[in-house]
Amino acid sequence: MNPENASEKVYGLDKNVYKRFPEHMNCLFRSRLDPTFEYYQQTIRTNMKKHLASGEDGYSRFDLALNVAAWTVDMHMPFSFEWNPQLDAHEHMPLDLLDQPTEDSTPEENTHYVKKAALYCGASEVGITRINEKWLYSSTARPYQNASKDNYPPIKLPQDVTNAIVIGVEMEPNGVKCAPTFLELASTGLAYSKMTYLIAMIAQFIRALGYKGIPSGNDVGLSIPLAIDAGLGALGRNGLLINKNYGARFRLCKVFTNMPLSTDTPDFSFISRINKFCSSCKACATACDSGAISTADEPDGIAKCPSNNPGVTKKWYVNQDLCYKIWVEHSSDCGKCIQACPFSKALAPITAREFWKTE
Repeated sequence: MNPENASEKVYGLDKNVYKRFPEHMNCLFRSRLDPTFEYYQQTIRTNMKKHLASGEDGYSRFDLALNVAAWTVDMHMPFSFEWNPQLDAHEHMPLDLLDQPTEDSTPEENTHYVKKAALYCGASEVGITRINEKWLYSSTARPYQNASKDNYPPIKLPQDVTNAIVIGVEMEPNGVKCAPTFLELASTGLAYSKMTYLIAMIAQFIRALGYKGIPSGNDVGLSIPLAIDAGLGALGRNGLLINKNYGARFRLCKVFTNMPLSTDTPDFSFISRINKFCSSCKACATACDSGAISTADEPDGIAKCPSNNPGVTKKWYVNQDLCYKIWVEHSSDCGKCIQACPFSKALAPITAREFWKTE
């Protein structure tokens, strides 16, 4: 089975309904760009001062400062997301080598070195898949200040870029155990900062071998179906990837490339296990303060809000509008569904005081 058919089978894709999704319909972009969205111009910062003044556990100035520190690399390293960066003449290699691909190496050899490099640089796991174009966004809403309803540039990868290196990063577990506070958001931010430097380094590694390396965090394409294609896990009831080792405490990024690589395949055994487990577990739905996660025994395949992309029949759709509401209210990306998932191995909540005492 080729990767495209595999992933479409896993999702139960209705080809008469499903279309590539425009990035600006994501809740984060709707909050910035769509005046009709209930939470337009509201973010996790909206209620931060109120939480700071409340004296609530997990909302101290130290907790907030750790959150700010954790996000530093992701917030301030735009180079990481450039498709064709101008390399400095003082790079640690002669720049004329960039036009000389390592044509004597095999896809298997390339794959070995790429995976080793990703793990060396800090990845928790890495998988490779052929790119199924259905999982790419139809258009981009970045940068925000240049986007408008009449000008969302289409996303089109170079024709020879056919492989995706999908990289998973573990979220720090003790921060997750403090969900939904600033400390959980710090765990997210730390993972995002790691993602940001990882895609920069692996894209540079590939460029230094003479190939194209296009870095991607949450942009360009949908990380979860690409990760499933690359054998990194299964889709859970909470709408997140469930990984064998880290559960939902697993953030994703990717590098698209024309480098010849051998590909991984979906872990159908684990996917089947998660489908059966999520049908009866419902811990994430119980933990969700907004009722955003379905409690139905089986996926109904019905989109619940404008930030859902219709046409996926084997999926518990999460109401992203209700989820975003909690983000604004908690001044955090919440994470209670991540903490509650038994596969995340973070089931025992801890206080902020306990967090700061952990080693």
